[in-house]
Amino acid sequence: MNELKSLFIAVSMSFCLLAGTAIAQPSLVDPIEVFEGSLSDPENAEIAIHWDVTNLTEDTLQLQVTRYISQLVSPYNLPYVEENEGAYDRFCWGPLCYPVGTFSSFDDDFYLVSLAPEETDSTFIADYYPAGVAGVTALEYCFHPVNDVDAGTCQMVLFCLDAENCALDVGEETPAVSGEAIFPQPVVGISSFPYHLNGANSATMSIFDSNGREVETAQLTSQHGVVYIDASLWESGFYILTLTTNEGTGISERFVVAH
Repeated sequence: MNELKSLFIAVSMSFCLLAGTAIAQPSLVDPIEVFEGSLSDPENAEIAIHWDVTNLTEDTLQLQVTRYISQLVSPYNLPYVEENEGAYDRFCWGPLCYPVGTFSSFDDDFYLVSLAPEETDSTFIADYYPAGVAGVTALEYCFHPVNDVDAGTCQMVLFCLDAENCALDVGEETPAVSGEAIFPQPVVGISSFPYHLNGANSATMSIFDSNGREVETAQLTSQHGVVYIDASLWESGFYILTLTTNEGTGISERFVVAH
């Protein structure tokens, strides 16, 4: 199995189905990996990706994983409601398979993966469920020490089911929304998030806690504006802000609430 080496950790990956059939073992030289398939194939109803994570440092690492959204098909069942339509995803890391839609693994000691130098962990599995929705979903998974995403290794995956073009949508016909850094951080009261729709008619802003529960949502129609985040009633911890258009393009920002 091939490895991607960085200063901190290495991630080796294989695509498979939940039934256990190997699909590919691609090189991780390219930071974007691709799964292509057809919705007509019943085995693609549940797609699983398995990654091995190796500690390449000289120190023992306590690792968690965070999932970021780069692009979603529509409809996408997030926040997840069992009876709703749309594709959805989940992941397993360490001792737990997290609920559907969870953005980040728990940072309690029991749920962290401890890796001694040169040790490898094989517990990570990312599950994607197309649920009959064609198109491209792009998710990025970052394996990192607690509270330090920049010190980890990230890998993006494109799940392409009956897609005409298995790639991130960056065409002019689909404006890409953008945002600036949430400030100040950590959020202790009210912080601001400046955004730009860049020609899109509207976008949905949603904020999720680390368990994937939606704590706030709003429809944005002004081309440029500022969202003020009042976290005074939220618990301390990690949160994810997503900004998505009807076409499924969007961004996600991770921030910390501290009281």
